Amino acid sequence: MAHPADSAISDWTFVRRVLIVLAIGALALALWVLSDLLLLIFAAVLCALALRALTAPLINATGLNQAVALALVVLLIVALCAGLVLQFGSRLSDQISYLMQNVPQALQSLSHQLDLGSVSKEVGGSAIGALAARALTIGSSIVGAVAGFVLVIVGGIYFAASPGLYRRGLIALVPERWRAAVTSTIEDSNFALTRWLRAQLIAMALVGVMTGLGMWLAGVPSPLALGLIAAATEFIPIVGPIVGAIPALLLASTQGWDLTLWALAVAVVVQQLENNVIMPFVVGKVVELPAAVGLFATVAMGLLFGPLGLLLGYPLAIVGDVAVRRLYVREALGKPVDIPAERERHANAEDAAE
Repeated sequence: MAHPADSAISDWTFVRRVLIVLAIGALALALWVLSDLLLLIFAAVLCALALRALTAPLINATGLNQAVALALVVLLIVALCAGLVLQFGSRLSDQISYLMQNVPQALQSLSHQLDLGSVSKEVGGSAIGALAARALTIGSSIVGAVAGFVLVIVGGIYFAASPGLYRRGLIALVPERWRAAVTSTIEDSNFALTRWLRAQLIAMALVGVMTGLGMWLAGVPSPLALGLIAAATEFIPIVGPIVGAIPALLLASTQGWDLTLWALAVAVVVQQLENNVIMPFVVGKVVELPAAVGLFATVAMGLLFGPLGLLLGYPLAIVGDVAVRRLYVREALGKPVDIPAERERHANAEDAAE
């Protein structure tokens, strides 16, 4: 016969397990509901990494305080943006207006000529079609986009001003036995993301300039706006260059197929230079994420979370790759694994020692 105390303990164990399951489910639901906010926080972290990457050379050259150097960098960025707006704002506004008026007409005309109506219906029902439809809604909510942008910038400045405070708070949530591994994972992710982000910013600038010049030489209308679009979409690896080339091709198609072929040639040449010269030279071997993994991670994040997930899919895949290598393969499985950021740091330390 079971003792009443044993029965009470058994009931309490069952209730506790049910409560744990419910708590895990509630946490998962909360994370899903707050997914957009969490992605914005990650975007703010990327912004902070970019600001710190720009601040570091200034500190090394002048010995300024971190806060003062960060304030100077922010002021310089604001002044640069204001100068560009004053210099090219009117011309860029006219070209963007021209694009907004003519690209939809070109798309409709091309769809009619090639009888793409039935094809678009079939593609629209697929997962990739859903991703494309959601990606086209990036600019549908101007107020939301502006609010999110401001939140990312302000959050990035706060993170860049005192990164140690937020890092210690995050690590404090981790059990003691995992803190060393999690700390190393954060450092490796920070290193890899900084190098990748630096490479992306350089690639965006070069691709934007080359695309603008190439479209101008080819005679495609609105080359300045097309260069800006190419630079912005370059931030999304693999998928972004394809998306960025579409407005130029559609706009060129309104002027005839000869100009369309020239625009296509410009887009292909620019992307070949970006893939084979710019990115390998700048990023080196620090981020060794297989191309297929980066592609499907970007698409998956876009399907799950829409345009914001598509935008941040690749850097999230970089963090995931570092976490899997260090926390799962090395710590959980106990197997040796090469971590590019760790190897690069050791090489830099050896070079500095010499």
